[in-house]
Amino acid sequence: MKIPLIPCILWVAAALVTPLHAESKTYSCKFEQDIPIGVSAWSQSERVRKGIGKENRFGPYEKGNAAELANDALLERGGEAQEKSEPRETAFWQAYDEKGWYLYIESKEPLVKDLLNQLIDSRSQGHKESYELFFAPGLKEVPYYQVYINPYRDKATYYDWAMPNPDYRSLKNGARVESLPLETGVGTFVFIPWELLYERAPLDGGEWRFTLIRWMPFSKSGGVTWGGRVHETGQFGIVRFEKPAPAQREALQRRLLQYAWFKFQALSDQLREFWSDPFIGDPQFYEKSLAPEIARLTAAGEQWAGDPAKLTPGQIKEAMPRLKDWMEFDYKTADLRRDYLRQLRFAGR
Repeated sequence: MKIPLIPCILWVAAALVTPLHAESKTYSCKFEQDIPIGVSAWSQSERVRKGIGKENRFGPYEKGNAAELANDALLERGGEAQEKSEPRETAFWQAYDEKGWYLYIESKEPLVKDLLNQLIDSRSQGHKESYELFFAPGLKEVPYYQVYINPYRDKATYYDWAMPNPDYRSLKNGARVESLPLETGVGTFVFIPWELLYERAPLDGGEWRFTLIRWMPFSKSGGVTWGGRVHETGQFGIVRFEKPAPAQREALQRRLLQYAWFKFQALSDQLREFWSDPFIGDPQFYEKSLAPEIARLTAAGEQWAGDPAKLTPGQIKEAMPRLKDWMEFDYKTADLRRDYLRQLRFAGR
C-alpha cells in the first residue's frame, strides 16, 4: 500500500520540531568492548543472565491511542486487547562500539511454541505479534527512522521518513535484525553500523530520541511502550550515549575513515571505467570534470600508504573533513555531471 505524501511530510516535520516531554525515560548507552553478536550470544551473556543494564520500564499503550492507529495505513498492528490480561515482560539492552549501535530485546511469552506452530496460517496471531522501533539520531533537526519487526517470522521492515540524500541513508542498506525463539519467549538482535549515520555517530556522546513498542494480541495483553505513542517523537524516551574515551573516539573515527576510503576507491574505479568509455560514457566530461575530482580525493588519502588502519591521531584529525566527500562521491559525481551539462547548454549565451 502506498503511503500518502502529505502525512509523511507532516510526520517528518514533527520529528524536526517536537519538544521533549518532561517525563521522558532515559537509557545510558556505553561504549564497550567485545559486545555480543546475535541473539544466541546475547541471550547467554552475563549481562542478560544477571540483568546488567536491563531496561524493562514499559507501560501500557493506552486504548484511545491504539484506536487512533486505524488511521495509520502503514501497518497491521495488534492494537488494544479486548480481553486484557497482565502484559508479559519486555526488556532491552543497548551498547555501542567503533562499529555501530547494538540493541537486544528479550520478551517473555509462555505461549511461544503455540505462536510458532500457528505461523503456517497467514491469518494467525503470530503474524501480528510484533515490535515497532523508532529512533531519531539527535534531539532536533533530524528525521526519524522506523523499523517494524515480527520476531516470530524473523522479519524486519524498514520505513524511511526522509528522501535519500547525502544526509540521510536508508537502514535497508546495512542494518541487521535477527530474531530467534527462546525457551521462555523470543530474543531479537538489532545492529546499526555507524556508516549509515556517520554524521551522527556519538564521537562526543550525545542524546537520541528512542522508543520501542511491543504488540501482544495473542496473549490478550494489547501493547506496551517504553516511550510514548507511534510517530509522536515528543513522547519518545532518550538514549544517552556516554562520551567515549579518547582512544575509543579515535577507533570510531578510524573505522569510519576506513569504510569511506574503500567505498570511494571502489566507486571511483567504476565511474572511471564507465565515463571514460567512448561508447557508453562521456570521455570529455570525465577528463574535464570527474578525473580531477577523483585525483584530488585520491591524493588526500595517499598519506595512509594504502592502510587506513595505521592512521595516527594527527592524520585522523586531518582526514575527517574529507569523510563526507569519500562517503558520498556518487552524489558529488551527479553534481559534477549537472554542472557540466548546464555549462554546455548555456555556453555562448
